[in-house]
Amino acid sequence: MTSHCLIVDLDNSHTQALSALTRKAGFDTTVLSDISMVEQWLQSHEPSLAIFDLNLINDRLELFDLPNFDHCEILIMAKEDNPERVHKAIKRGAGYFFCKPYSEDFLTGLVEDCWAEVSASKQSTPDSAPNALDQFGMLRGSSKPMLKLYRNLRKIAASTASVLVIGESGTGKELVAQTLHQQSDRFDQPFVAVNCGAVSASLIESQLFGHEKGSFSGASSQHKGYFECADGGTLFLDEITEMPIDLQVKLLRVLETGTLRRLGSEQDIAVDVRIVAATNRQPEEAINDEKLREDLYYRVAQVPIWLPPLRERGTDRVGLAQHFLNLLNERDEKSQFFTEEALAKIDQLPWYGNVRALQSAVERAALLSEGSIAADAIIEDSVSEPKVEGDFLRVSVDDTLEESERKLIFAALEANEGNKKSTAENLGISLKTLYNRLNEYEQGGDAANG
Repeated sequence: MTSHCLIVDLDNSHTQALSALTRKAGFDTTVLSDISMVEQWLQSHEPSLAIFDLNLINDRLELFDLPNFDHCEILIMAKEDNPERVHKAIKRGAGYFFCKPYSEDFLTGLVEDCWAEVSASKQSTPDSAPNALDQFGMLRGSSKPMLKLYRNLRKIAASTASVLVIGESGTGKELVAQTLHQQSDRFDQPFVAVNCGAVSASLIESQLFGHEKGSFSGASSQHKGYFECADGGTLFLDEITEMPIDLQVKLLRVLETGTLRRLGSEQDIAVDVRIVAATNRQPEEAINDEKLREDLYYRVAQVPIWLPPLRERGTDRVGLAQHFLNLLNERDEKSQFFTEEALAKIDQLPWYGNVRALQSAVERAALLSEGSIAADAIIEDSVSEPKVEGDFLRVSVDDTLEESERKLIFAALEANEGNKKSTAENLGISLKTLYNRLNEYEQGGDAANG
């Protein structure tokens, strides 16, 4: 089976070099100079690797949502580093950004790794059993979003780049941080986790950077902060947007200089710490709400990682439920099992509290059941759907059903920032159905305009 590579770039010198590189690795490579030709090419091809010039793809990032890119490694390049545009492209599915001229050695290694992964996937036989979940580090799951997450984590684990994990509460942000630590060269050094929202604002500076004896009332002895405790290893800053804004300035200085100063001291202390931060807020909103300094964001988000919510992870819901039950059975020396109806219910529930809510529900159901666990024992905590600004949809009683549906679809598209795949999943329809509806609306609009 042929493995395809797609290159979309106007720069002939770059496309020639990239084409030679990808063909040498083993890919059947196609070069396009016009972004409008991509959709037509995708009708007959499913690429394993795609390389885009950022200037060409910038206004067509929705192309990354097409099903043909589900199993594709996407790289973007540009002559200039535009953080905002790069951020948007990575959020929509790009794995790497390279500045032109790029490092040939590094790109060669990446292309070869991609080819090796493609070759391995062709030789492997997938296990479709819902409880046979893939595992990477502390993470479990076999859905497409999780396999993509594993690929990205595998690439960045060995680096020293700061990582910002973005995801809803309960999705496993600390597990991502622990996995990055385990897979890095720092695995035998300390991993220190701190919840920035759980530490008193008056104490967090002392907790992070330490203090000298007598530096403030109650400081009866010298204290090493989290940074010193994590020296040589990884420091996980959970809910970084809850850190006081004035302290973020001091944090930025430590990250930029690699030195800190304990409270009450005039001596700088060098620290070697890799930062993994996390937030359940959208970074853009946090910056606009003055909850996160923009300069700190770009420093901690050298590599942003978006963690998928459980409702977007397909059969992982059932697989994780079975995994949690297996752990309980082993711990309690029981042999409880889910009925088919219970598994169906687990698969259908939205799980707005994500993996944490699912685990709690399984534990509660197992506690209240004997032997088989029926569907009525599976209860999702009454957690409402995560809100986004402007998530209220106004319809009129005079609207037709078709018009109400149209409003709902476009409102969902806006809430998902144009991501059609997420929109379809949130609406409970297939991606094909969504595309059909949008095509109907477009044709209807053209007819009305004509």
